[in-house]
Amino acid sequence: MRGHSLFSIAVILLCCTCVDRITFDVGASSTFPIVIEGYISDQPGPYQINISKAFDIESKQSLKAPISVKRLVITDNLGNSETLTETVAGTYQTSVGGIQGVVGRSYKVSAELLDGRVYQSLPDTLLASGTLDDVYFNFKTDKDLEGATSYGFDVLFNSTVGEKSNFNFLWQFVGTFQVDTNPELHKISCGESKCPNPRACSAYFVNNSGELEQVKDCECCTCWSNIFNDSPIVSDNQFVEEGKFKAVNAGYVPVNQWTFMYKVHAEVRQMSLSPRAFAFWKAVKAQKQAVTSLFQPVTGKVPTNFVQVSGTAVPIEGLFYATAMTKKSVFITRNDVPSESMIPIQDLPFEDSCLSLFPNSTTTKPDFWQ
Repeated sequence: MRGHSLFSIAVILLCCTCVDRITFDVGASSTFPIVIEGYISDQPGPYQINISKAFDIESKQSLKAPISVKRLVITDNLGNSETLTETVAGTYQTSVGGIQGVVGRSYKVSAELLDGRVYQSLPDTLLASGTLDDVYFNFKTDKDLEGATSYGFDVLFNSTVGEKSNFNFLWQFVGTFQVDTNPELHKISCGESKCPNPRACSAYFVNNSGELEQVKDCECCTCWSNIFNDSPIVSDNQFVEEGKFKAVNAGYVPVNQWTFMYKVHAEVRQMSLSPRAFAFWKAVKAQKQAVTSLFQPVTGKVPTNFVQVSGTAVPIEGLFYATAMTKKSVFITRNDVPSESMIPIQDLPFEDSCLSLFPNSTTTKPDFWQ
């Protein structure tokens, strides 16, 4: 496996992000290659671009190594540009009200590293996004090899292409659900029993009488958590009928005591892709499918649209692309589950911060949550 490098690629993306680790064949190198990933869209920014080192999978060093650069600039074909600001190590962001993608224009990004190396992406044209016509869901029942039954919802959509000459799209699914926890009930061992030890974020404390007392609103009792599709969903001409994609499966929502504590907001995003960006995501999907297959080896190199224009030659991977985006959503409620008995009962409270219960969680209520 030497000679293969492991990179982190942020998918959506995109706003929140679901990160997939992909294996790229970049050849042996005494200097770690660089990964640059990000996009610009026709939706208001800010946009983020991530820059990191990539490591050989046999390296003993950390696989997560964001790096800072001297300068990072997005430019369009009309000469408009913006220099991005580093928000945290390796993460660069445009300003609020800054550069925004326009259909028909092409965009590229230039990165100047601290050691003098300069990398530049090939211009990528922003194509029309088409429209999402319907987002809907179907209840399903599954059984595993041991006969255990599970329930969930497939989220599907129908969409129309924006330009009949472009059938290249990437679709993202984001499911959001609300969970409540009880960090004020957290306990620690004290002798042969358990004593109250509420988490600080719960805003509770134990008073002189040994009772729990709240001094302000809890900061970690309610979260909104996201789930994503497991691998990239890219368009396939076999789904197209007269310029329409029909009944495409975008994602899956399991029915359990957490996802349906209240309801689930299921959102599908349709993103246009240039031929080069489409080839990238199609290759990423193929590699992810190969990893989960017992019979298909991981082969091929995921393409990049970056070139090095100065400095000591070192491999670079990743993608910067331009996309038009449209999205549509639907709520799946407890009433959509055929029987209340299919939703497990949460017998014991979760005695910790809601942020520690699921990855991709936030205590900030989304604007779309009703």
